[in-house]
Amino acid sequence: MSAQPVNLPATPGAPEQDSYIVSEGKKRGSTREVRPEAAYDRYYTVLKVHGGDAIVTDNWHTNEVLSHAKKNFEGTTLAFRTLEAWGVSVESDDRGYYVAGGRVWVLDLQPSEGKKKRIQG
Repeated sequence: MSAQPVNLPATPGAPEQDSYIVSEGKKRGSTREVRPEAAYDRYYTVLKVHGGDAIVTDNWHTNEVLSHAKKNFEGTTLAFRTLEAWGVSVESDDRGYYVAGGRVWVLDLQPSEGKKKRIQG
């Protein structure tokens, strides 16, 4: 992962904010604020992608979106900032939320010490 720190000019009356430029994920090239919990590289392995408590409709669109999310995330260890770049909102060390196809998907996470090879499932 290659995120480059950038200091953006502060608006009048606001403190200067550290930011980084996203170089991967679906928001490539955009500038994001560095959240305090994402300031240092932390890694998470995505154990499972599912609909959570929601009733998942069995239709072509839902199946395609879920299949795509599973293929791209399940069994993969990613840095916190990479998950953010893809649009995942990491709420705790064991749960993240990803919006795709007009619905919210739940990612079951497990903290990891570093980058690992993909888990074969």
